[in-house]
This record gives sequence, structure tokens and C-alpha cells, in this order.
Amino acid sequence: MAEDAAAAGGMLDNGAMVWVPHDEQVWKKAVVVRRLGDGARAEVRLQPNDDGEWHKDDGLEQVVTIRDIARLAGEVSDEAMPICNVFETDGADDMCTLNHLHEPAVLKNLELRFAKKMPYTYTGAICIAVNPYQWLDLYGKELYLQYLEQPRDSLAPHPFALSATAYMDMKRTQVDQSILVSGESGAGKTETVKIMMNHLASISGGGNHGTKVIDQVLKSNPLLESFGNAKTKRNDNSSRFGKFAQLQFDSMGSLVGCLCETYLLEKSRVVGQTEGERNYHIFYQIFCLPEDRKTELKLSGDVTSYKYVTEGADAELTGIDDVQCLKETQDALDTIGITPEEQSAIFEIVAAILNLGETEFEQNSNDSEKCHVSNEDVVDNVGALLRTESAALHSTLLERSITAGSESYTIPLNAEQATDLRDALAKGMYTQLFDWLVHRINKAICSTNNVNTHIGLLDIFGFESFDQNGFEQLCINYANEKLQQKFNSDVFKDVQQEYVDEGIPLTLVTFEDNQPILDLIEGRMGIVSMLNEEVLRPQATDSTFVSKVLDACSDHPSIEKNRINPLEFTIHHYAGDVTYNGTGFLEKNKDTLPTDMVQLLSGSSNDVISGIFTPTQKGGKRNSRGKHGKEGRQKGFLVGNTIAGAFRKQLTELMETISKTSSQYVRCIKPNANKSAVEFNRVMIVEQLRCAGVIAAIRISRAAFPNRLPLVEFQQRFQIICPSALRDAEPSEMVAGLLKELIPDMATTMQNTKFAVGNTKVYFSSGLLQRLEDRRNVILKDHAILIQKTMHGYVHRKHFLRQRAAVVEMQAITRGGLQAKRYRTLRAGVIKMQARERGRKQRFLFALLIERVRKEREHEQERLRKIAQEEEVERLRQKSMQEEREHSDPQPEPVEDDWSDEESDKDEEVEEVEVGPSGPVSPRTLRALTEAASKVAEAESAARDAKSAAESALELNRELVAQNDRLRSTLSSNVAEYADAELLRENERLKQQVLQLQTKLVRSQEVSLISAKVVDSRITYREGRQFVEYKLQIETNTRGTLYVWHRYSTFRNLAATLQTKNGYKRKEIPELPNKQLFGNFSEKIIQDRVAKLNQFLEAATNAEYLQWGIRVDQDTCVYKRRVKSASRESISTASTHSSSPRSSSRLSMKSFSFRRGSTAGN
Repeated sequence: MAEDAAAAGGMLDNGAMVWVPHDEQVWKKAVVVRRLGDGARAEVRLQPNDDGEWHKDDGLEQVVTIRDIARLAGEVSDEAMPICNVFETDGADDMCTLNHLHEPAVLKNLELRFAKKMPYTYTGAICIAVNPYQWLDLYGKELYLQYLEQPRDSLAPHPFALSATAYMDMKRTQVDQSILVSGESGAGKTETVKIMMNHLASISGGGNHGTKVIDQVLKSNPLLESFGNAKTKRNDNSSRFGKFAQLQFDSMGSLVGCLCETYLLEKSRVVGQTEGERNYHIFYQIFCLPEDRKTELKLSGDVTSYKYVTEGADAELTGIDDVQCLKETQDALDTIGITPEEQSAIFEIVAAILNLGETEFEQNSNDSEKCHVSNEDVVDNVGALLRTESAALHSTLLERSITAGSESYTIPLNAEQATDLRDALAKGMYTQLFDWLVHRINKAICSTNNVNTHIGLLDIFGFESFDQNGFEQLCINYANEKLQQKFNSDVFKDVQQEYVDEGIPLTLVTFEDNQPILDLIEGRMGIVSMLNEEVLRPQATDSTFVSKVLDACSDHPSIEKNRINPLEFTIHHYAGDVTYNGTGFLEKNKDTLPTDMVQLLSGSSNDVISGIFTPTQKGGKRNSRGKHGKEGRQKGFLVGNTIAGAFRKQLTELMETISKTSSQYVRCIKPNANKSAVEFNRVMIVEQLRCAGVIAAIRISRAAFPNRLPLVEFQQRFQIICPSALRDAEPSEMVAGLLKELIPDMATTMQNTKFAVGNTKVYFSSGLLQRLEDRRNVILKDHAILIQKTMHGYVHRKHFLRQRAAVVEMQAITRGGLQAKRYRTLRAGVIKMQARERGRKQRFLFALLIERVRKEREHEQERLRKIAQEEEVERLRQKSMQEEREHSDPQPEPVEDDWSDEESDKDEEVEEVEVGPSGPVSPRTLRALTEAASKVAEAESAARDAKSAAESALELNRELVAQNDRLRSTLSSNVAEYADAELLRENERLKQQVLQLQTKLVRSQEVSLISAKVVDSRITYREGRQFVEYKLQIETNTRGTLYVWHRYSTFRNLAATLQTKNGYKRKEIPELPNKQLFGNFSEKIIQDRVAKLNQFLEAATNAEYLQWGIRVDQDTCVYKRRVKSASRESISTASTHSSSPRSSSRLSMKSFSFRRGSTAGN
């Protein structure tokens, strides 16, 4: 394309899209119409903006000078005009990846991302943060671990990436880290620092103590904001002090504390503010207290009734709820550990300052050198709040004591001097209160021990330039000059010098070095030194100070004299020119109060107030700590010194601390002056980019090699991905060969645009080292997978073998159960069949019996009938024979005697003779017939009886058949119920066997303790107390050797638990002495305890009737199991006499009972 050709050759083709300067839009798109004959100029036509809005200059043609535009845009070549990039909708995450890198490209990329609510953009290792002026959903806790665990390039730009990088580098290299946040006031520095502090506190952890530390560290932010932040014209929550928070970590990377150092609180704001600004937030929050509490604090009316908070005439703050802020302040005071008495004293001091501002002085009518208080009740209120004598306070405000030698003089003050002294007292009281509060915060959250490394977060005043700039602005801009020098050193000078030392050719990028400006301010004959000297001169004034500075630095190029106002001078700072007014420089540089005021405040009857205002030792610093975290004492306003001198010393110490760290940078940009979430002021942003040196930093990052490694480290790190032929080669040859294999079409000379091999290091262009790391990670991942696969195979094989053995046993038990069930079913069936067969046989025999009885009865009837017939025949034969005899015998003769009697007998005999069919029947025959008839009747009766017996037998048979059917039904029902009961019992037995087998499987996977002993000890600190922890080495059956740290009390609790729950005998288990050391941690005592602990652990492990456990971590517990209802002798005897695996298994199932989850002394 034409653009690429232009960029490559430095020539501009007609139709190329370029950027040209513009008065309103800073840079505007234009198309090249033609290049003029001399080649140094070109004719261009301005183009409409991408947003489609029409501008009056659109379509205008103009002639531009190529050299001037190239230099203004930051191009390396003077003949290269800034070419337009083709941007994505969201712009570029890292501006170093832009094809054409220059100032208009950076500005356009930031504008695109600002419109998409994407405030963060990388420029190499630097993060640019454009204040969105609204809270975006970009800081959820779900992102904390993502930026810690995932590669930086895979996530959107974010301050979390810098804090995560600092944390990981700190853990990996054990080198202190720092993140320096800079930018104008209102650019969002304080919020950015709070965001990164929350991230670091959350990802570092630290257990229960760590949670408390994190809470205290995070609660210190709103507390310091209440007392140190205020609304300014540029920022509703502007930090009016500098803060360097050093988050302290132990060797494991856990947060253990925080050290907070503050710099240069703006004292003058306490007594006066410019229009549109506010005093410190606490002065407005105090009016949200309950009415009865405000009455106690001598506060009447509302906030507008007090001069110290109405100077700026802006008591209301849009979007800020002072009531809620007061609750957060009080909550933070409680979290930090400020007692209720101390909190009460804090609010009393703030109320005293407000009441002090209401004190008015009137000149005495008879003496112009003296004055008096016109509203003495106000002074009485101040004295009551400060717990001082009202008369002494009156005297202190109206007179000044001067000591000369051994004599003291009292000098009366006029109304103006008394007012100045009143304001000085108010400023001094608030400054000392703020320093005391910082001291208490450090005392609560700063760790004095167990600190291995730290990550420093610097939040210091942004560069300031107002219509009226005084002493405070000079100090603030001085601090920004120091930070800019550090930035220059890191980004420019160090990198360039390193390339030169390594023998790598590099087109050096020019930048403005601000060392001359620092020499002007802090040099031996600089502004600070001359200001300190003038403070000591009795006759010195602000005018003499300014004249002395201008005379001494008349030849310095960075300072300029104001020819209209002799008290003003201009310094050419790195961020622009600032004009300072010397009025009040000498007074503001003083940091002292009269001795009588010091004595008055330190003599307060309130111990808290007295302690806050007690004079401190000279040269110390209350809110700082030494190198090892020891608390220092601050030289406050009560000791003679100068603000500028102390601030210079603080800055020097700060830069020394930062120079020992690995630094990262966040450049905060303010998009507009109206605090709007949609306005993008291109002019303001370009000025900030130029002042911050962002453009030059991008150029050197693009022109040079942002990634580097020592040659030896490169050889060791990437040897794994090298071909075998290159593994023993020189590092330079290894680099060339490896990159040639990785990128075949890339030139592999020692010096090229992709990489360069120096004397001791190898340098890579952006993204190349990441490709090597990706290749290395792939191979490491493959090897790790191979190791994991082998280990998993081994573990699964063992697991499979255990499972297979268990399954075989389960199958054997199941088969046995099934066979037993089958046997019982068969047995029940056989019994049923036998019953049926016996019933059939009995029925058959019964039928035979019935038939036999019937036949016998028939035979008997037949026999009786035959007998009757025979008897009848015999009777007839006898009768016949009798008749024959009667016919053959003669008739007897009648007897004459007794005739009448014979006649009557004859008649009677005749009457008895019957006549048969064949004639008369004789009596014998008749008797025979009668007997025959009787026998026939008897036979017939017997036949009827036999028939009745047969019918009864048949009826009995039917009843027996019915009863047999009923018995069969009952038997079937009983057999079914018996079978169901047997099945249920068998099912329960099988369940019990399966459960026992599952228990065996679970126990086979449980981590069992083989032996335990104490192998080391250490002294730790928790909540300011010392403890001894002992390192326990545990040998396990499946996890090898494990280690865990426990305190002595843990083992004591274990011993007590074993005694109460298991009832062991003291003579069998050594007793652990219940004796506290109270800090007497001598080596002998510790070793003695280690010996006793090992004796106890050995005995507790060998005691088979004890059961206990030790928790190693959240997921791992190691158990030592006991034998249920069996002594050591019975267990050993049972084990000795077990003759088969089945009997052994049976013994283990019956003799041992495991209780899951019983962990003592954990």
C-alpha cells in the first residue's frame, strides 16, 4: 500500500493518509495531494473525522513542512510524516503493537478506548490509565485470580496485571517491588493505588491473621482520606499529602503488614481554601454527629457557621454523603484499634480547631501594640475541648515569650499577629493530629517481624500549576521532578547504557533530562538551601529570598525572572512552565511554635491529647519505621526545623528505597477539566502525554528490544527445546540456531530487527521471547503429561489390583450366597415334594383300606346269608324229620284221671300249634325258624351297619381330602413365607458382606500413619506474640513422607483427647508437661520438648488400642487406627493362627472396627 511504502522509504506517495497538526484537534487526518519540488514540504487536504461530524476545516488544502511535523509527532526520522493506522473498533491493547507509532496514533488509540469505556492501555511495560470519571464494572473479585494465573497478553489491560506481575516477581526473585503511580491532580492516582492494594491484599492471603491484616490495611485508606483528602477545583477527592504504602510479605508471599509513610500534608488548607474548594473531609463529617455529641464538642449551627470551612464557599460536595463517610471513618477507626477514648479526643481536637477559627481579636484603644479577645467564650470552649486552662490559653494567644540566655521576655501581640498565631496553632494542631493518626495506623498494621519482602505503592501529589502557585506547589512539583528522573533513568538512560555496554547498535532516543531542574531546586546553592538560610536570618523577608534566588541562579536556563512582579519567578518544569509567587515562603517553611504553646498543649489533662502534643525527639519521624520495621518518632511542628529541608530528606530516602526495588509505572491521564465521563479533551491529554514522557517511552520500547535474558540463563532455560546438535553449542550459536528453527524465514545473524546477542545477554523484540516460552511450555507440558500418565497408570494399576482382589472376594461371597440360596430353595422344594409324596401314599393306602373294609363287609354279609340259608335248610330238614317221626309214632292214650286238667292242657297245647304251608308246624321247627329269622335280621342289621360304616368311611375320606387340600395350601403359604424370610435374611447378610468389602476398599485408599516424629522447630509471631512451632514428619502408606507445622498446644490437646476418649494408662504413654514458656524459647528447652514429643508420638503410634489422626492440609488427613475389643496379645495370636486368606479376612472383618473421621488434636 502507499502508506507502507511511505513508511518504509521515508517518501510520501500521493494519496497517503497522514496526520497533520491542528489548532483545535491537535492532530487531524489529511491526504497527501502532492509533494512539492524541494521535497521538504507537501500539500495536503484535511479529511473529516471518523465520527462523521463536519468541521469547518474539512477539505481545506494547505502546505506543511515535513521536518517540523515529524519532530512534533515524535518520529525517529525527520523525513517521515506520521502515517495513519487502521485501527480496530476498540483500539490496540498495547500501543507498542501499532504499525505506525507516534503521538497522533497514541492519542487516537486512547480516544477510541475511552469511548468504549476501556480506560487502561499498555505501552510496553507501562500502563496508561485514563480517568473514566465513573465506576466501571472492571474490578470484580472474579478477576483477581485471572490476572494472577493467566498470561498478561490474554487479558485486557488492567492495573491488576501490574500488581499480579509485581507479586509473582517478588515471590520468584525475592526482590522488593514498587509500583509508581503519577499524573496530574484529578487523574485518578489514589483510586488506582486503592485498586491495586485491594488486589494484592486479596491474592496474598495469610490465614485468619492475614484476613485481619487485610481488613486493617484496606480500612486505612478511607481513614487517611478523611483526614488527608479534600475537594479541589480539579478533583473532588484530591490527596493533599503524599503516601508510600509498603505492603509487607513473609517468605511464603502472605501479607503480614503494611508500612505507610506520608509526605508534606498541606497545612494551609486547614485555615483557608481558594474559591470552589473545601477543607479536609473530616471537618464536614464532624457535623454529622448526633446533636448531643455536637453540643459536647461546642459545635452550634451547621458547617456554614465556621470560618475555617467556609473560605472556599463550597461546603456541599456533589455525590458525596458526609453521613455515610463519617460511618466509614468511625468503622475504620474501630478496625485500626483506636480506642473510644482516643476517638473522642480526635473529634475534640477537630472541634477545637473549628472553634479556634472563630476567635476574634480587637486592637486595644489605648495601646496599638496590644490586643484582646473580643469573644472570650469561644476561647473558653477551645480550652474546655483541649482540657487546658482557659487563662493560660488566653495568654498564649495574646503574648509571645522569648528566651534570651537565662532571661525570658513577654512580647504582646497586635490583632494581626495574634490572628497569624491563631492560624499557626490551628495548622500545627491538625498536622500533629494527622501524624499521630498515621503513627497509630502503622502501629496497628506494620509487622515488626517475619517480613521478607515488600511491594511499595506510591501515591504522591500530581503536578500542579494554578493561577497562584506558592510554597506548596513548589514542593509538590519538586517531588514530581524526582519521580520523573526515576522514570527517565529506568525507561531511557539505563536501557540505552545497557545496550551500549552490550555492544548492540541502537539509535538513541533523545529525551529531556530534568537533572538541571533538580539541581536548581535541591542543589547546594539551590532554592531549598537558600530558603532554609533565609528562615534563619532575622531580617529576611519573602522579597529578599526571591531576589537572592534570582541573583544566584541568573544564568540557569530553567528559571526566569518576572519583570512585572519582583516576588514572582518562573521555573521550566518537565511538565511545563510554572510561575511561583514568593509571598509566604518563609513563614510556610517554618515548622515551629512558641514554647509556651507547646507546653500548654502537652500539659492537657486529657492523657490522649497530652500524648498527641508531647514534644518528640529531634530528627525522628513518628509515622515511619526503620529498615527492620521498628517504630520511629516524628519530628513534628513542635521541633525547630524547616518544611523544605525535611521534605528534601524524605524524598531522598524515598528514592533510595525505590532504587532498590524493581519498579513498574502507571501514568494516570485526566481526560478533561469538567470531570465528565464522555468528554475527551485532546489538547489537555496531549500535554499530559508529553509531560509524562509517554511518547518517548513508547518509541524506545518500539525501537529497542523490550525482552532480554542472560546468555547462560537462556542456555539453561531453553536447552530443552534445542535440537541435540545445538545443546552443547555456544549461547550465541544456540540462539541463532533455535530461532532459525522456530522462524525459518527470519534472518539469523547476531544483530537484526528481531533479536540481538550482546556480550552477556540476548535481546528479543516484542513477542519473540513469548513464542520461545510457548514452545518450551508445550514440551514441558508434554513431559509433565508423560510423567503424570506414568504415575496415574501406576496408581490406577495398584487401585485396579486392589479392586480386582476385592471383586474376586465379593464374587466368591456372592457365589456362596447364591449357592446357599439355591440349596435352601432346592431343600424347600424337596421337602414339599416329600410331603406331597407321603400324602399321595397315605391317600392310596387309605383307599386300599376302605376297599378292604368294604370287601370284608361284603364277605361277612355273604357269609351270614349263607349261614342263614344253611340254618334255614337245616331247620326245614329238621322240621321235615320231626314231622316224619310224629307220623310214625303212636298216639298216646288219654289218661282218665284228672280229665279236666288234661283236657285244659290239651287245649292249651293245641292252641300253640301253628299250621304251616304244608301243614302244622311243630314247636321245634317254629323255634328254629324264629332263630333263623333272628339271625337274618341280625345279618341285615350288620349289613346296614357295614353300609353305614362304609358311608362314614367315604365321608371321612372326603374330609381327609379336604383337610389335605387345606394343609397343602397352608404348607404352600408357610413355605412361601419361610422362603421370603430366608431371602430377606440372606439379602441382609449379603449386604453386610458387601458393606464390609466396601469398607475394606475405602480403608485401602485411606492415608494411614506408619510413623510420626518431630524433625524441626521454629519461632513464629502472631498478633505480636511469639510461638514455637514444631515440624512433624509423617510416614504414610500411600502418600510417602508428609510434613506439617503444629504448635505444642496441638500435641497437648491430642494427648488430653486420647486420655479422655480412649482412657490410656499414663504409664504406657509419656505425659506431655503442661507448662507455658512465656517467650523463654531457649534452644535447650525447645530440644527437650522435641524429645518429649517424639517419645509421646512413638508410644501413641505403637499403642494399637489408640486411634487418632493429624490433619496435614484442607484435603488430607492421616489416620492411625485402633483394634476394636482386642488387646495386642489377642491380635498377634489371632494373626499367628490364621491358616488361610479367608480366615484372615474373616478375622479382620470381625476383630477390627474403624471409626471414620476421628482426628484428635488437630
